[in-house]
Amino acid sequence: MLRFSNALLLILITVVSFMTVGCDTTSERELRRAENALDDATEVSADAYATDDFVAAEELFQEAIALSEDGRIQESRTAAIKSKLRAEDATRKAKERLKALNAEHEKLGR
Repeated sequence: MLRFSNALLLILITVVSFMTVGCDTTSERELRRAENALDDATEVSADAYATDDFVAAEELFQEAIALSEDGRIQESRTAAIKSKLRAEDATRKAKERLKALNAEHEKLGR
């Protein structure tokens, strides 16, 4: 399952990368999307409940910013897209863990 997920992620990144080539000369759009996904992850405490994915998303975001500042636009876009996807994974995992914790709390409270 993990290999399939990684392969799917790579295909998605490749397709999105080809779609954005020539569309604009910056990576701002992908950076905004990644930043929004990180904000969403923060709102559900992904830093506490999906720490690995959240930290990876933040690191990829910082890498995307640095690459953009160096003028390495396509690489920046790729890192930003990866950041967004990791942040979305972190959000999903945090929500699942919170749901499970709440269910366990309800179970113990009765």
